[in-house]
Amino acid sequence: MTSFLNQGLERLMNLYEEACGVNKMLEAKLKKVEVTIADQGMIATAKSQHYEDKFKAMTQEAQAVMKKATQEAQAKLDDVPAQHEQDMISYREGLKSFIVISLLQARLKMAYEAKVAGFEFPTWTIEAWEVKLKDLRALLWSILLILGLESPPKRLKWR
Repeated sequence: MTSFLNQGLERLMNLYEEACGVNKMLEAKLKKVEVTIADQGMIATAKSQHYEDKFKAMTQEAQAVMKKATQEAQAKLDDVPAQHEQDMISYREGLKSFIVISLLQARLKMAYEAKVAGFEFPTWTIEAWEVKLKDLRALLWSILLILGLESPPKRLKWR
């Protein structure tokens, strides 16, 4: 009976040692899994922080771009009244030049026709009118170039 008990005891000892080995193996696996989970948690935290920082940087960059675009648009908008005023001044000066050119042309035509008909008017300074007409045409060309026009409107005859 002792041998039977010894065999049973041995068997129990083997089972116990086997269970302890399995237990240690399971503890080692559990510890490895815990380390893996902790590593994955740190990786997820780092990725989350990275993407949060990237999002924040992109948001700040987008805000900076929007602010710059807004400032540029505001600057252009602020320049519009001054540019409009300058354009109106150029337009008025051009219009005045057209009117004076038309008047000088009419005077010169009248003076030439009177001269052909035999009338002389010593107070008429035809040469001065021609010089003035030439100067005004040059001024008008410069105004037209400033306005971006290549020639005067066709309905105005000034040559």
